[in-house]
Amino acid sequence: MDGPDSRDELGQEGAPGEAVKRGATSAQHRSTVHELRIAAEEGDPTSLAAVLDRRVVMLIDGGGVVPADPRPFRGPTEVARKICDVLENDPAVITEREVNGQRGLVLLRRGRVTAVVGISVRKRKVTELWVVLNPNKLRRWNIAPAHPPTG
Repeated sequence: MDGPDSRDELGQEGAPGEAVKRGATSAQHRSTVHELRIAAEEGDPTSLAAVLDRRVVMLIDGGGVVPADPRPFRGPTEVARKICDVLENDPAVITEREVNGQRGLVLLRRGRVTAVVGISVRKRKVTELWVVLNPNKLRRWNIAPAHPPTG
């Protein structure tokens, strides 16, 4: 993955929060992530694509442990289709939680965190998604029982 030489808490290069700080207020970021969650729960690629920037990129980290396509998904149509396919084949409870200091998404299946999504937002559109599926990187998310956020 292209980006700075730093690593975020999930082991990804180029922390998603960097783009958020340059492109959206915290309130805009939260609102956009909420819209993304609702669209993902609806399972409608058109609704999802409407929340995504025209140059959106999604990277999936399976860490060689969980099968994941190593290539980046690009553009709202391809990214929306991939999100819908994944959730249709393996439904999950999607919650909004803090991920590396910014609002992101956490997917739960059978009471366990199975994915954490770091999200960058610019001008009220999602520009980047970092999806971590590697259970070794998700271990700390499963230490305590996962509960949806309150409030």
